[in-house]
Amino acid sequence: MVKLENSATFEKLRSSIVYKYTGQLLFRYKDDDLAAMSAQITYYLILAFFPFLFFLINLLSFTPLSNKLLITNFSIILPADTAMMIKNTLVQTVQAKSKTLLLIGMLGSLWAASRGMASIIRGLNHSYGVKESRHFFKLNGIALMSTIGLTVMIIFSLFMIVFGRIIGSYVFGLVGAKTLFYSIWSFLRYGISLTFMVVTFYLLYTYLPNRKLKFKNVMVGTTFATFGWVSASLLFSFYVNSFANYELIYGSLGGVFGLIIWLYISTLIFLIGGELNAISSNLDDKKKL
Repeated sequence: MVKLENSATFEKLRSSIVYKYTGQLLFRYKDDDLAAMSAQITYYLILAFFPFLFFLINLLSFTPLSNKLLITNFSIILPADTAMMIKNTLVQTVQAKSKTLLLIGMLGSLWAASRGMASIIRGLNHSYGVKESRHFFKLNGIALMSTIGLTVMIIFSLFMIVFGRIIGSYVFGLVGAKTLFYSIWSFLRYGISLTFMVVTFYLLYTYLPNRKLKFKNVMVGTTFATFGWVSASLLFSFYVNSFANYELIYGSLGGVFGLIIWLYISTLIFLIGGELNAISSNLDDKKKL
C-alpha cells in the first residue's frame, strides 16, 4: 500500500510542470553547452560594452538628461570597483559634446554589438533546434535594429525616470496629493525600470530566434530573465563588495574582472530564459499531438 502511494506520488511529481521544466532545463544546459555559449557571447559584449556606453553617454549629452543618471544606475547593480572603473572611463566624455566622438562611438558599438547579437541569435536558434535561414542583410538588419532599439529604450526609460517625477508631481498637485506622489515615487521609478526590462527581454526573445513564437511562451523566459538578472546582479554586487576583493588578486584589473563575471552571469541568465521559452513552446507542441 505504501509502495503504491509512493509510486502515485512520484508519478504525480513527474507529471508536474515544475518537474518537466527542471528536468528539461538541466538536460538542455549540458546538451546545448550554455556555459561555453555564454563565454563566447561575453567576449563580444566586452568589445561592445564601452563603445556602446561611449555612444550612449555622448548621445545623452545632446538631451536634457544628466549623464550622471546613467552612471549612477550602474553603481546600483555593479560591484563598487567595477562601477568606479566604468565611471572613471566615461566621466571624461561627459563634458564634451563632440559629433566626431558620437560617430566613432556609434560605429564601434554597432559593429561590436551586432557580433554579440549574432552570437545570441545562434544560441537562441540552437535552443529551438532551428537553423538560420534568414539572408545576410536581414540577419544583420535585425541585429542592428535590436541595438538601436535597445538604445532608444534605455533613453526612454531614463526620460521617464527624470520627467515622470515632474509630470507626476504636477498631475497629483492638481488634486492636492503631491505629498502622496512623492511617497510612492520611489516604488514607481523601480516599476519603470522593471517594465523597461520586461519589454526589452520580450522583444529580444520574440524577434531574434528564427521561429514564430506565442506571447505566453515568450513570457516564461522574459519573466525569468527579468527577475533573475536583477537578483543575480544585486547578489553579485553584494558578494563582491562584502566578501570578495578582486583588487587584492588582480590589482587595477579587479574592476575589469568583475565586469567580465557580471556580463557572463547576465548572458547565462538570458540564454537560460531562451531555453525556458523553447521548453514552453515544445510542451505546447506536444499538447497539440
